Amino acid sequence: MGPLILIPADFWSESFPVVDAFQERVRQTGIGTIQITLVAFLVTFLVTRGITFAIKNGKGPFGDVSVGGTHIHHLVPGIILLLVTGVVGIAIDWQPGGVAGLIVPTFFGIGAALTLDEFALWLTLKDVYWSKEGRRSVDAVIVLATVLTLAALGIPFWVDIWTNSNVTGSWILAAWHVLTAIFCVVTFLKGKWIFSFVGLIFWPFAVIGALRLARPTSLWARKVYGVRRETRARARYPEDRHMPMWFWQRRRQAKKQAAAGA
Repeated sequence: MGPLILIPADFWSESFPVVDAFQERVRQTGIGTIQITLVAFLVTFLVTRGITFAIKNGKGPFGDVSVGGTHIHHLVPGIILLLVTGVVGIAIDWQPGGVAGLIVPTFFGIGAALTLDEFALWLTLKDVYWSKEGRRSVDAVIVLATVLTLAALGIPFWVDIWTNSNVTGSWILAAWHVLTAIFCVVTFLKGKWIFSFVGLIFWPFAVIGALRLARPTSLWARKVYGVRRETRARARYPEDRHMPMWFWQRRRQAKKQAAAGA
């Protein structure tokens, strides 16, 4: 065997100064409003899922909330919190470092989590929380969590990595970002938009989504696949025949069924 070539640690620190950028732009800057929103959002979602699971299984002191015989879904207080924090954020000239700078993003994150946790409900206008369609709520939460994570790091963080990298690191970073963008776009066109969004942060998700079979209702399958691969896609994702992914696909399917007299 030939000699084992080890890449020195200095190469990584000079080519990709991620640690220095994180130290300067995230740790030294401190926790800002977007970081508070992200933490409140994730904690609220996990707590809400835990409570709803306990209610479903009849465990703990929790129960459904009803007013006048009407069941109040938790997206209702979520929408109220979003409206209130939106009005406060627009109408009041508050300083991010003050008390309002802590309260407003916290309640905004809580409201966003409560609302998106029932995304499938306000998308389908049916209580599908624990059904297969209810997974759309988790998908929506993952998308927003990804966006908030990117925003929590901030543009200056990425700019510092780019500007402080040496020539080799800059070219590698450029190639890596271009490839990641291509994989994310392909994954999105294949109908796997969750993998596409998460792939913006964790690129293996984008690669997996781009390499695997497309959903039969996706643009990629309709424009690229032949009969053989389309048949494989329909066998791989049989639920897509009953629940198309996008609203315009559902509308097109409804028109076809109406024309066929279904």
